[in-house]
Amino acid sequence: MGFRVALIEFSHEGNTFTIRSTPIEAFHASRYFQGVEIVTKMRGTNSEIGGALDLAEARGWEVVPILAAHAQPGGTVTEAARRTITADVVHGLETAGPIDGIFVALHGAMVTETSEDGESQFLAAIRSVVGADLPIAVTLDLHANIFDAMAGLADIAVSFRTYPHVDMRERGREACTLLHAAMAGETAPRLLIARPAMLVGCDDGRTTQDGPMCRLLEDAALEMMTPGILNVSVNAGFTDADVWAAGPSVLVNYDAKIVSAVTAQATADRICARIWDFRDDWARPIPLWECIARLKAHKSTDKPVVVADFSDNPGSGGYGDSTTLLSALLDAGLGNIALGVLYDPEAADLLASAGVDAECTVLLGGKTDPSMGGGPIEVTGTVAAVSDGAFTFEGPMFTGLPGTIGRSVSFRVGGIEVLIASENQQMLDANIFRALGIEPTAKAVLAVKSMHHFRGAFAPLASEILVTDAGGLCSPDLTRRNYRNIRRPIFPLDPING
Repeated sequence: MGFRVALIEFSHEGNTFTIRSTPIEAFHASRYFQGVEIVTKMRGTNSEIGGALDLAEARGWEVVPILAAHAQPGGTVTEAARRTITADVVHGLETAGPIDGIFVALHGAMVTETSEDGESQFLAAIRSVVGADLPIAVTLDLHANIFDAMAGLADIAVSFRTYPHVDMRERGREACTLLHAAMAGETAPRLLIARPAMLVGCDDGRTTQDGPMCRLLEDAALEMMTPGILNVSVNAGFTDADVWAAGPSVLVNYDAKIVSAVTAQATADRICARIWDFRDDWARPIPLWECIARLKAHKSTDKPVVVADFSDNPGSGGYGDSTTLLSALLDAGLGNIALGVLYDPEAADLLASAGVDAECTVLLGGKTDPSMGGGPIEVTGTVAAVSDGAFTFEGPMFTGLPGTIGRSVSFRVGGIEVLIASENQQMLDANIFRALGIEPTAKAVLAVKSMHHFRGAFAPLASEILVTDAGGLCSPDLTRRNYRNIRRPIFPLDPING
């Protein structure tokens, strides 16, 4: 008889600099699947649980789906939300009957109202039900901020190796392959965590431009050729969280039957040293004035220029309502542009109620915190389309999963179609534009609120890509932030000699 394995997801990336929090409603708006619903909705998708289901079928597991909870990045998870999700998982485990192992899809940078280390807080609750000996495998985003406590709570931890994250399903399969070996008694997996004294590193984990992260992953692959080194994960960390463990880290999964903790530590130390060697190699966005100048000088082609507003990225907890880029595009008089997603539930509701072809004047965007990326701007335009915002991800990220931007409109202001939504969503899939009848390939310029994930869907469509800092919450200018909780000294905020 095959192993019985519980499947769980509790995934959230926490930005501690936002004035927003993340309530339970944010999880229901994104993903809150329970029981068999997890299997029916996530099988065959590019997700960690999708990969776990692949492995379960291949190895003859009986899966026990408990809960899959995911919210878009944002502020700290409220205590009410944490307690609700944890209670649902604990109840599911208590009533599941005998199980042989657990797979948990985590992010790694979750912050709750009661803990800087939301993942360990959650895993501790799981351990309180299943005990210390049951094998647990987790997957992590490569932007995880890993605390030492995880090493005592999970036996196996596997991080994404791509940014944009197009390998989620693959990493789920990999983690579950290691879990299977542990359940079968073939290995005695242990987890070791190390980190350099860095807040910024690994070129933020970018793997599309053959930079430092690619070299680090090559080094990790070489280390994994050592017998007994089961997996080496490199995490770039998440600078938008002011927590002790913020920054790059290395996770070494090793088989205690074959190698010692000393050998695993030496492996981690070598990768940490390489991360330090690359400390000055990280891409920075261009100023907004330069971005506009380059747009004006661009020679028209049959492919759009993609402009990414790095600083207002909802995928890092950005507000999604900054107006500085939109204002600059309007002032420049540029046309045939689509911009999205601009988060403004009030404007979306007003314009949707007015209906298609209505001409309206509205105060748009900038309502969360006008000091971050521009306040509300008054614009007059025409409602081009209204939608409930439902779509299916078709790009290389989250392929096959359902998504929504809520009640939304396409609002034509001058030569710009502004996609205004009532749910905050990073623009990382072309179908988000298409949900409002906007065909990305027909535009001269696509202005997207995203740091890097947009490249998965939009790089193949682009004649040129311009990444700019328009002064939003997630600006890479770390001097704008008051870090209180990170360990010190730390690069690049403090002088460090090697």
